[in-house]
Amino acid sequence: MTTVNEFVRLHTKVEGYNRQGIIAINPVKKLKERCSWACHNDTNHCKEEHVKLANPYFDKIDPIYFGIINTLKSTGNYGLANIIFLVILLPLLLFLLLVKSVNMQLEINKIKNE
Repeated sequence: MTTVNEFVRLHTKVEGYNRQGIIAINPVKKLKERCSWACHNDTNHCKEEHVKLANPYFDKIDPIYFGIINTLKSTGNYGLANIIFLVILLPLLLFLLLVKSVNMQLEINKIKNE
């Protein structure tokens, strides 16, 4: 992912969003043709302009999505909470559940073969 992002950064002509001295690949301007940092900063803009497939499900998705966002913000350090929860803990949990599922399937296969 990093390699692709850096390759795109080399070939983009658009001025990236600058936050705390770090320049992102995407601009901060609201664009109709693609997502930008405006979508991150204003979810409703993205939902109105870019999200088509999930439109019928917003009433079910939004409480979960905004619940996660508000919970991360309530920690006082949204960025760190985001990394700990969404980048470390959630993938770790999914990996452990995958391992458990594979182990259960191996046990089932072993019982069937007896």
